Amino acid sequence: MTMNGYNHYRIGSYLLIGFAPLLILAAVLTDPQEYMQSPFLMLSATCFIGGGFLFALSGDKPIDARLAGRLSVQGIPTLGHIIRDMGGSGPAVFLPPESEGGSVTQFTSTRSDYRSFAAEGGGFTYHNGSTGILTPPLAAPLLDDLKNDSDLALPKDYSLLMGAIREVCEETLSVTEWMDIRREGDRVIFTLHNYLLFSGCASLHAESPEFCMLCPCSICSLIACMIAEGLGCEVSLNRTALDDADRSLRVELSCAFAEKTPLPA
Repeated sequence: MTMNGYNHYRIGSYLLIGFAPLLILAAVLTDPQEYMQSPFLMLSATCFIGGGFLFALSGDKPIDARLAGRLSVQGIPTLGHIIRDMGGSGPAVFLPPESEGGSVTQFTSTRSDYRSFAAEGGGFTYHNGSTGILTPPLAAPLLDDLKNDSDLALPKDYSLLMGAIREVCEETLSVTEWMDIRREGDRVIFTLHNYLLFSGCASLHAESPEFCMLCPCSICSLIACMIAEGLGCEVSLNRTALDDADRSLRVELSCAFAEKTPLPA
């Protein structure tokens, strides 16, 4: 996999950031009853966060780690508050594409006291008997760019897919010095050592670790999306943890592996 066309990231960031105010206008002008305003605001925040992250990766000069860290989580607390106000609870679940060429979607379940409102519409959906909010993952534009500009292919073999995730994080995006991957049953644990975006994660954890579960940042979301699409299974983010000693990020994912999926012992 090769990395080229950083200027494409810059163009993509402008487009995503430009779409953010357009979605807000669409919510205000086309929905006087306010049923769809919250989903529009969530999509607007997703565009802005994704655009900011792509902008941080688009320059030819080295990226300031603190700036990149802040950009990587910019807007996530606001998006987290919106999801929580809509009754969102529990970890985000990344659903595999429904068909060839489709995209991964992110499902966040809602509390039972929001079921009556959800039945009236308002951007809610159902999954496995639960009512929830269905949104594009924050990593969706980044994953598309990696496929289009860097020839990223997602293997269906577990070991090869883990190698692709390591290559993306260590070499293509250079967000970690080295990555450790460990599987424990249906859990896969990633540790990103000397993580470039550590300061952003630290600020987000200081405000509320819950937001990491409700709306995972672009890198956690990217790892989950690659697994969901590559192996065709549901993926949920169990927890994240930070280690100040080596500025590492630990990401624990639960994966509903298919029985036919070949896994290492």
